[in-house]
Amino acid sequence: MDELINTVDENDVITGEQLKSICHRDKILHRGASIFCFEDNNLKRVLINKRSMNISVEPGALCVPGGHLTIGESYIDGAEREFTEEMLGNNFTGKIKLEELFKIKKFTDNDYGFETIFRTVYAGGFSPDPHEVESFYFEDISEVIKEIKNAPEKFTETTILLFNEYAKRYLK
Repeated sequence: MDELINTVDENDVITGEQLKSICHRDKILHRGASIFCFEDNNLKRVLINKRSMNISVEPGALCVPGGHLTIGESYIDGAEREFTEEMLGNNFTGKIKLEELFKIKKFTDNDYGFETIFRTVYAGGFSPDPHEVESFYFEDISEVIKEIKNAPEKFTETTILLFNEYAKRYLK
């Protein structure tokens, strides 16, 4: 689904609005949020989902929940909305506790902009959107990082960047 999103400058200041497809095609800076969802407070097993084959960008690839921010949306509000839409469903009425971890500037083949990464602990009650998520599972984060090194083609480009950055910051 093509949607109108904010464009930003090199300092992540909103400069205007543009269709998401145009931002991707023309490599225009914009905003996104991703969520590292852990099964419990040990922060070892992270939620991985397989993208639906109906998604236009990187269908069938492995990733963490997340997506683009809507017009005027804060990073944390966008992360909560994306996690709820993708993994919890429209009937979810609770609140997800998110902790902001870091922000990166990313330049991938199909996405160009700023991504803020959040962490949450949530073990169940999932009702994933079948238009976005084909399947999901929890995996030991060290195993995900090994798999990224051994078979990067299975993951979205953004997911590879996020796990590499997470490993540098938190898995020393």
